[in-house]
Amino acid sequence: MDRRRLSLAPDRGTEKRMSISNKGRTNSIPFTSKATSELGAVRGRASLGNLLSEAHPSTFSFKGLLVARRLTKNLKERTALKIAAKKPAVTKIINEQVLPFSSKPPEKFCTFPVQKFLEEYVPDKLKSVSYSPALAGRLAKEMSEEIKEFAKGALPPRYKLVCVVTVGERSNEDVLLTSRALWDSYADTFASHGYENSTVFCAASIFAVYCE
Repeated sequence: MDRRRLSLAPDRGTEKRMSISNKGRTNSIPFTSKATSELGAVRGRASLGNLLSEAHPSTFSFKGLLVARRLTKNLKERTALKIAAKKPAVTKIINEQVLPFSSKPPEKFCTFPVQKFLEEYVPDKLKSVSYSPALAGRLAKEMSEEIKEFAKGALPPRYKLVCVVTVGERSNEDVLLTSRALWDSYADTFASHGYENSTVFCAASIFAVYCE
């Protein structure tokens, strides 16, 4: 009788293993059912991606949008500059429009050397001068002759020179100087420069007029 009871009685080690395996199964089954019930409860047949997107919604910042817009603009500008650099430069030659009644001199008077001379000559002539009525008249005549002598060295044929130099006292009031004449905008030209120090102001102009 004792031997049968020992043989029919289950082993304690197997009982423990069976209880552990059963416990593991019972623990895994409710976890799966709970997860499926949560997934099924969210809008019927919701996918896992929808659940993640709803759990972590995307955020936008106004500052980030401005930075992205600025980067896009800079990229477009750099791209446009690169395209423009690759294209060959095209120089358009536009013929100067000549009125029917204008004179057509074979060589026109160039004002560049005369303009440069005025910008150097007038300040050097008047930088240490103090105003006096007698000195102002003498200076105006002397400067006019010297400016004309320089301009004659680059004067083309059939051009005439008219030089006007005004020297006055600098005080609290303003002075406006103007010139009016019959003018051929194609053939005639001029150069002018103004200067002033603490007591004297000066305006020197030279006109080159073509005569047929």
